[in-house]
Amino acid sequence: MKGIFMKGAENLLAHRDEINALNVFPVPDGDTGSNMSSTMLEACKYLENLTDEKLSKVLDAIKRGTLMGARGNSGVILSQIFRGFCDTLSKKSKLTVADFVKGIKGAKETSYKAVLRPVEGTILTVIRVLDEHSKELSNLESFEALFEKMEEIALDTVKKTPSLLPKLKEANVVDAGAKGLYYIIQGFKMYALGDTSINLEGVETRPSEEITIAYEELTYQYCTELIVRAKRPITNGTQKQLENYLNTIGDSVVFFVQDDIIKLHVHTNNPGQVIEEFLKHGELLKVKIDNMKEQHEHVVGEAYAKKERKKIAYVAVSPGEGISKVLKDLGVDEIISGGQSMNPSMADILDAIRRANAENVIVFPNNSNIILAAEQAAKTAEQEGIKVYVVKTTNVQQSISAMIYRVGEEIEEIITSIEETIRKTIAISITVAVRDSKYAGEKIKKDEYLGFLNKELVAHHKNLVNVLDKIYQRCKLEEHEILTVFVGSSATPIEQSIVEKYTKKKYPNVQIEFIEGGQPHYPFLMMVE
Repeated sequence: MKGIFMKGAENLLAHRDEINALNVFPVPDGDTGSNMSSTMLEACKYLENLTDEKLSKVLDAIKRGTLMGARGNSGVILSQIFRGFCDTLSKKSKLTVADFVKGIKGAKETSYKAVLRPVEGTILTVIRVLDEHSKELSNLESFEALFEKMEEIALDTVKKTPSLLPKLKEANVVDAGAKGLYYIIQGFKMYALGDTSINLEGVETRPSEEITIAYEELTYQYCTELIVRAKRPITNGTQKQLENYLNTIGDSVVFFVQDDIIKLHVHTNNPGQVIEEFLKHGELLKVKIDNMKEQHEHVVGEAYAKKERKKIAYVAVSPGEGISKVLKDLGVDEIISGGQSMNPSMADILDAIRRANAENVIVFPNNSNIILAAEQAAKTAEQEGIKVYVVKTTNVQQSISAMIYRVGEEIEEIITSIEETIRKTIAISITVAVRDSKYAGEKIKKDEYLGFLNKELVAHHKNLVNVLDKIYQRCKLEEHEILTVFVGSSATPIEQSIVEKYTKKKYPNVQIEFIEGGQPHYPFLMMVE
């Protein structure tokens, strides 16, 4: 079972970018593939650390690992699919085909219970349809035949998801979570048929598909996830009360209690209220809050050796290697890699704060979605005797500017100078729309350049010069002296040439400097001084 599960994880990873591309927004920042991959990979870590590989231990590692690694709606549901599967088979010492099929029934029942308003045309539909074929599947004579048939059923179900969910039908695409589960099952089959080599480190992802999907107006803006360790057993009455509470303040609710762990996912406009409510019942183990209009990708943080304890240290989130180098050169002690699609966890930030090894640590989250996690990490660190100051930077340009212009020797003076600098920072971000959609009341066309000034969409056009012209006018570039341009990994030499020639021609008195930023998704991040 260990090898089968890990092969499923590897195959999912190989298709992560394709699944991420199934997203309702025009900027390339979908994260269903990343969230499901995170869920599987955490369980793989638990499996790799096993010293006893009895079936019960393997199943428990899968159950606990997927729970702790679950991110996003799809990841949470996936963890419950495996919870139901593992609980059903927990007393088995070995598995037959019929046993595995019983596990599917447990997976279906548990996952449907966890979602308060199950929606068909999603990952849930795949597990339900597999369960409906249980009699046929139980009669198969080998695991090879079982997984081949499961793959066939899953693929057929994935293809039918548009007929079950109107927004998928409108866009003529399949459901991302359903397709992710299909790839996991395909990995099971690959292992059973003899492909037993597993590589979870250097998996080459397939190119993402070109997808056009209809924009969905959001009633609730913040995707909020919590893991809480309960102080006392959660009664059925309390559980029902919490479910009702979540349904009154949001939608897309996934909520369940597993042993002493409460896990929830909800889309809401009031994430702080959710946290306050659940703090009444226990302590926070994990917090993740995403503004669904600006989802970002998380990359595992770089490892650094502990340094001699300092008086003041700096920690910053960075989306690219070049930007990380700039931040390090300016005096940032610890970098947390993170960008579009998924945000660093509280644990990632806490680890960086600890590695900084200082009495006072200044943290630059560099994204509004990361601020709350940074503040939670700060609270934990302060219990360990580290004084943490979370500076509420919403883009990486603010932290670079803050590091350049910070003054003072005492922590209070430094914080004051940093906050003054951030208020004055002018940050420009340019990306490319990956599909037709609507954003901030504007009709966006696929392949248009999108120009943001701080967080405001200022211009969109097929012509890069048109976007540059509008955004430069808005920020009154002629009144400034320096334009620093961080070139992203997707920027072409032609695009860079356009930026350079147009800027120098229109604003000859402005000094322009290009730095290889290496950030994904955004060809250009700019800082005006």
